[in-house]
Amino acid sequence: MPHHAFHGGRRGFIAGAAGLAAASLCRPAIAQGSLDSVRFSCDFRIYGGTAPFFYGLDKGYFREAGIEARVDGAAGSAEAVTRVASGTYEFGCADISTVAEFAGRNPQAAPRVLMPIYDRFAAAIISPKSRGLDSFAALRGKTVGTGQSDAPSRILPSLLQRLNIPADSFNRVAVDIKLRDTMLLQGRVDAVVGMDYTVLFNLLGGGLPPAQVNCIYFADNGFDFYGQGLIVNQEVLARNPDLCRRMAVAVTRCWTGAARDPDGSIDSMMRREGLSDRNVERQRQQWVLDRLILTPNVRRNGIGAYDEARLRSGLAILAEGFQMQNPPTVEQVFDGRFIPDAALRRVA
Repeated sequence: MPHHAFHGGRRGFIAGAAGLAAASLCRPAIAQGSLDSVRFSCDFRIYGGTAPFFYGLDKGYFREAGIEARVDGAAGSAEAVTRVASGTYEFGCADISTVAEFAGRNPQAAPRVLMPIYDRFAAAIISPKSRGLDSFAALRGKTVGTGQSDAPSRILPSLLQRLNIPADSFNRVAVDIKLRDTMLLQGRVDAVVGMDYTVLFNLLGGGLPPAQVNCIYFADNGFDFYGQGLIVNQEVLARNPDLCRRMAVAVTRCWTGAARDPDGSIDSMMRREGLSDRNVERQRQQWVLDRLILTPNVRRNGIGAYDEARLRSGLAILAEGFQMQNPPTVEQVFDGRFIPDAALRRVA
């Protein structure tokens, strides 16, 4: 299945000049004084993983797209999805698997994903290298700390089944997500299940650097799905498709801009969260950019490039893992009509 690269708004772009193109596209709305006021929910708090959205605010990317954006942190993807579904926020960023679960239970209200941002799903089984746990087979007889309701922990049984690995081959212990990584550092569990950009940098804060950690990725073992994506309220999508197109342009520029100016992106975050550990958040952001966003696929095809077969395969695994009675179709989760021109989405 080929990668899709829809070209909504192509007329507003100047080939080969992505930055000028986006500004050119959006200037008429500004000149007419017609900025659309919207609320945007991040998928988590203000930290390295969400810094590019605040960088985009400071650089004027939203205003150049004719948008007056209020960007807020969140407790997690579930909160972002609920906010956008309810209409209290028009747009947001959220883990696509969380959107899919919501769509399976409430398709009439579920947000739509306009484009993937993270090309790689960050879930992994994570352990100190000293444990020698570098494959699912190596987990036999070990104790793995899992969350009680987070997406990776709930997807794991379905993934094990597809890998023909007995569910009882290792001991899974449900732990409080807030204590999970501390338990790993204390040796109370051999490994934990979680998102790499969260667990690894919690471990770094506890004195264990990423170079001394093993990650067994779901993406390398049968769950090759997307991570976070740009989401929109269904009513906004139906009522104002042009706003969706312009938001996709602005969000794309947030991430391509941060990739080119990572220190500037962290500056924007620090202006809002001055007590954060700049070094840790700078490393976290670079990890996200290098490993989850700027994959070989994205370097070839640009941020937001997607494959329908990959979406369908991932949704099938999610349907099993989340025990959905009415699994959503790709069309109930994703609407790729507004993905910007490839010239804007590429990072040189």
